[in-house]
Amino acid sequence: MIPLSRIAGRILKWVGLVAGSLTLLALVLFAVVFAINWRDEPLTPQARALLAAPPNPLKADDNIYVAMAGFTAPAGAAVITSGESRIGYYNEHLEAVLHDPSAQALGSLTLKDSQALGFQGQAEFVQPLTGSLWEEVPPHRSQVEALTVLNGELYQRYLALERLPGYFETARPSYLAPAVFVPTEVRYLFLEDTVLRLRGGSAPEQRAALDQLIADVGLWRRVLTGQGLMISKMLALAYLESDYLVLADMIADPQSAVPLGPDDADNAAPLFALRDFDLGTAFAGEFRVQASLLEQTQYLYTIGWTPEAARTGAPRTWSGRLGSEVSGHFFKLNATVNLFAQQAGRLMALAPGAGVAAADKELADSSLSAWSLLGAYNPIGRLLAGIAAPMGVTYPLRAWDAAGLQRLVRAGYEIRRQRIAPADIPAFLARHPEWSTHPGDGRPFLWLPESREIRVQTIGEQPHGRRFSIRIWQAPPPGADAPQISPASLAPPAPPR
Repeated sequence: MIPLSRIAGRILKWVGLVAGSLTLLALVLFAVVFAINWRDEPLTPQARALLAAPPNPLKADDNIYVAMAGFTAPAGAAVITSGESRIGYYNEHLEAVLHDPSAQALGSLTLKDSQALGFQGQAEFVQPLTGSLWEEVPPHRSQVEALTVLNGELYQRYLALERLPGYFETARPSYLAPAVFVPTEVRYLFLEDTVLRLRGGSAPEQRAALDQLIADVGLWRRVLTGQGLMISKMLALAYLESDYLVLADMIADPQSAVPLGPDDADNAAPLFALRDFDLGTAFAGEFRVQASLLEQTQYLYTIGWTPEAARTGAPRTWSGRLGSEVSGHFFKLNATVNLFAQQAGRLMALAPGAGVAAADKELADSSLSAWSLLGAYNPIGRLLAGIAAPMGVTYPLRAWDAAGLQRLVRAGYEIRRQRIAPADIPAFLARHPEWSTHPGDGRPFLWLPESREIRVQTIGEQPHGRRFSIRIWQAPPPGADAPQISPASLAPPAPPR
């Protein structure tokens, strides 16, 4: 009989051999993977092309972005000068902050102005994208009139934006770029005041209000088609949607004066070219922001920067230095930039049409493959690309939904201009797919006879309650038609530069 001590010894021996073999195998595999990640790959032509920002064709005095950056300048100050100062300060200090992203450094990146002109009062008592300003605003007439007086300079600054010919973001691409937008309260006040003038003013006031609203459509069209990041595009789309919902409610109101001449449609309910809703330049801009962040990531790996070390000033331990160097070895900047460039290219190529659902699925599948860590090369970069991949797919779909809403409002206008009876609306819509189908996937708009509404079948992930339906005009009793606005009163919106 074999003693238990010999059996235990043999077991321990085999355990040791197995453990040693596994350890050796792990070390060999680590060495192989370490060697595979010895060099970075060169940037692809696609990545180099996307990294090259287009030249800025605008002077500062013509740039909506610069004016918005200085929008809250002190009373009486030059908005453009203030905007240039704010953007210039950020551009000059960005490099130092990227190399030391501590809380103190981040706080020093924004130029502070204790005399900034702020909005007085409360204008956010309406829901431009979910409700009907046409119905919500009139009970607040006295409040709106008071706010217009209190905030006269800010209001005039907003109207001045409509005269500027183009939009080009001049801040250096970075996730730390200053937020540049019109204060929400000022935007609400513009819509509220416009609705009041459209509903209750004299005939000349109504003409001026409609001209102003169409000029506002032109403003946000120029922002949409300008050179900017995704947030500027999404804001422009939201503001265009709110403008068009006001137009839709005005058109549906039989008591409103609407220009209905043969040449009025493109001014009263303008339609954009579908290319105006292309977000390709925004995806290219977002790629440059991502590339800046990836470059910063590599730099921080190289110096071993950590938030704790930046906060305490304590020297790095040998284990911390080793961990940073090992992690940095498995992150390859150019290879990761190339992955992000591929993703940006796929998003930029996503075009509207019947195949939009298949293209959407293809993008989702490609994002899943980016998560795979089976490839030994650049595992950290692959992980970062996998996290970022699904984030942009919904934006083109939302843009095409906005284009669909624009078509919907044009359909409502044509129903009124041609005096289409409710019973004839289905046939009318079928005859005019250019006004009654979604530009993203070609699905027809829905006619809801019970509520006398037409609705867009959206394809994007829209915020809850977002309105994509309009009421249609109904003929008033004989002799009760509202007077129409003279066609000559409307100036076409300025074309995007």
